[in-house]
Amino acid sequence: MNSFKIDYNNDTVLVEQLDNTHFTVHLLGGDITLVLKEDNEGACHWFVEGSDNETEETSTIGVAIDTWLTEK
Repeated sequence: MNSFKIDYNNDTVLVEQLDNTHFTVHLLGGDITLVLKEDNEGACHWFVEGSDNETEETSTIGVAIDTWLTEK
């Protein structure tokens, strides 16, 4: 399991990578597990585990995770 920190909402947030598509994000309000999914057109979207819709929050956190993974 890979752990790293991202900047989100003017705070530093701990992220634990569970596998290639699942990430536990430790937010101040509680932990969430994000899942990276690819749609039929090849676009990637971030969802809270068990949910089927991307929100502004999950998208923003997902972009920060993508950025960290790309830069490592």
